[in-house]
Amino acid sequence: MKIFSICCVRDENDIVGETLKAALEWSDRIFVFDNGSVDGTWETLQDLANCYPKIELVGHDDRTFTDELRGEIFETRRHVASPGDWWCRLDSDEFFIDDPAQFLGNVPQSYGFVLSATMNFYFTDADLKNYEENPAEWLARPVQERLRYYQNNWSEPRFVRHRGDLRWGGLIWPHNRGRTSPSRIRLKHFPYRSPAQISKRLAIRQQQPGLFKHEANRALAKGLQPDWMEKGPVPLHELASWRDRVREVAECDVDRGDGMFFTRDDLMPPLPSPALDLVKVGLRRTQVGRAIVSPLLRWRRSQFGRR
Repeated sequence: MKIFSICCVRDENDIVGETLKAALEWSDRIFVFDNGSVDGTWETLQDLANCYPKIELVGHDDRTFTDELRGEIFETRRHVASPGDWWCRLDSDEFFIDDPAQFLGNVPQSYGFVLSATMNFYFTDADLKNYEENPAEWLARPVQERLRYYQNNWSEPRFVRHRGDLRWGGLIWPHNRGRTSPSRIRLKHFPYRSPAQISKRLAIRQQQPGLFKHEANRALAKGLQPDWMEKGPVPLHELASWRDRVREVAECDVDRGDGMFFTRDDLMPPLPSPALDLVKVGLRRTQVGRAIVSPLLRWRRSQFGRR
């Protein structure tokens, strides 16, 4: 069993090196696309690719980002995989808690799709205080050491099992993938790391409010309710600022470095029901079924956006 990771990145120079080096421990190959970075990320990626043969740079341009971009990369690299291997959607600001090689090796053959239990780490009021005392010293520390406060309030797909007839087909994930595993793989996600980084992230994502609704709207940014519970598009009454992304320590759980994390099923989007998931898998494997399911999935995506 091999694991192939696809990573799309833009302006993440403060963390992408840590992320990719961590992923090298379990990825057999990492295919990286740079989406028009201007902060030194592209130069860092070139240095990493020169040092680590398992990292392959597959593109560098500033096209408008869509999730379907990963499917394009998959179709150009699918020949490296064999049935039973796995493909990972690797975000450039996350680290896996569970070892993916061990976790995926234990997934029964009847399942071909694995979702995350995402621990979203936040820039808190305590972090802001420490940052303001000595910004340079604080930023020099590895991100997993300086940011300790999190909530397990998100879940989304991370791995799909390879098959000879697997087809991405311009969708967010392959349309003929297998059933969803009832076990979620745990990971740490660091989307908010410093005032400057948060401001840049919001500015980029507010250019695509339909895709990144939670970054565009101030009410969602302040965490007044879980993003996945929001119904339909949200009017942009007031854009979020970096201060709206500062969380209070009292709202969060703490990573004490002992490997223990609180999983919150009540805060994560629910897993699909096994019966409905089985029906969808069957539909996706027929041309008529795909004609029914694909437009529905695209409509749902346009309504709910993503994290």
